[in-house]
Amino acid sequence: MFRALLYTATLFFILAALVGCVKEVALPVTADFDYQSPNNSFTIPATVTFNNTSTGGETFLWTFQGGEPSTSTKKTPGEVIYKTAGTFNVRLEVSNFDGSQRVIEKKVTIDANLKADFGYAVEGNTYAPATVKFSNTSAGFEKIEWTFEGGTPATSIQKDPVVTFETGGTHKVRLTVSNSRLTAFRDTVIVLEPELTPTFTIDIPKQYDELEAPVTLQLKNTSVGNTTNRWEIEGAEVSQSQEKEPSVRFSKAGTYSISLEVSNGKKTKKISQSITIKPSKGYAYIKDVELGIYDSRGERGIFYSTTLRKAFKESEDVTLAEAATIDLLFFGLNESFSFNRFLSPHAAASAGVNPITGVGKTTVINPLNVENVLDFENLGEAQLKALQIIRDENEPDEFFDEKSPKIVLFENAQKKKGVLLIKEFIKDGANSRIRFDIKILK
Repeated sequence: MFRALLYTATLFFILAALVGCVKEVALPVTADFDYQSPNNSFTIPATVTFNNTSTGGETFLWTFQGGEPSTSTKKTPGEVIYKTAGTFNVRLEVSNFDGSQRVIEKKVTIDANLKADFGYAVEGNTYAPATVKFSNTSAGFEKIEWTFEGGTPATSIQKDPVVTFETGGTHKVRLTVSNSRLTAFRDTVIVLEPELTPTFTIDIPKQYDELEAPVTLQLKNTSVGNTTNRWEIEGAEVSQSQEKEPSVRFSKAGTYSISLEVSNGKKTKKISQSITIKPSKGYAYIKDVELGIYDSRGERGIFYSTTLRKAFKESEDVTLAEAATIDLLFFGLNESFSFNRFLSPHAAASAGVNPITGVGKTTVINPLNVENVLDFENLGEAQLKALQIIRDENEPDEFFDEKSPKIVLFENAQKKKGVLLIKEFIKDGANSRIRFDIKILK
């Protein structure tokens, strides 16, 4: 019994000694966290979610500089709203009941709302070359980059660059802005007037096809990019003009230079071309005139002006100036060409044709009444002047057909004598027509 008690007491003292030797060890603490924003967009108003990755902690104190809320004691505080752009401090203090404590701080950057935008102004007029001033009105950016299609410079990182475009047309401009996470851009097109290019053509009216003096020509200005025009016309009756498209008259034969100088207030350019005016042979040679039969009078010309070298349909709108130049009227009964004759245009009603107001009177001698056979190809000014074109008004013309002589004589209201050579009778139903050449004194 005594021995058992002794054993128990001894064991008690041994255990007590062992317990007295054990020291208390505090639980370790680590502090850390991460954060994220939807779509990785940290642009105001930014929603940032914080995730606590600390260990060993039992109490937590968050401090969010610039955030809402500004503090939290939750282990995971959830969403924090930032309404102002900037870089803000986030502090997490972690501790436990054993007295362990750790602190960590991190920075979170909130971007301003990123927007790419700009304006521009063209100095002076919009003709190339043009200088354009750009003004950057973007927001929330840290970096900028411009590209200018066709511009000098072609790129820029300046906030408000000045760019020169040497050529007209369209020029694409792009502004790219970015912050630490996002990129935005804006495109536009600068439209400038075309590059200054002087060009012109010389319009020769039909009555001056031969380019024999005297002639009146029309200058057609086809330049682009010009605001002013200055003509110099060598040999013309009026040698200078600032009209856009002047008429010019040459009274003498020769080879002359015509120059056009154009400007747009920034550049001036000049172009020249020459023209040769021939001496007059005294008469006009008009080839391949066509006039229709009676049935085609609404669709084809049956009146003709040797001055304008133009055919007119029945009931066509004709100005008084045009009417005064009409010399001839053709009447062909039908496509058989059995009954044909030329008349004075003033006698239209006698042929059942609606008259044209203002036409003159022409003396006409149809083929069957021409007394002498004429060599049409060899007719010149002298031969035309020598013609005797006289007829008895009371003696009606006889109709001619395809087998008749092919020469018609006439003298118009301006006392100009002419000869007409019928070359072909074209049978084509209601579109049938006669084809002929004319020689007439000028």
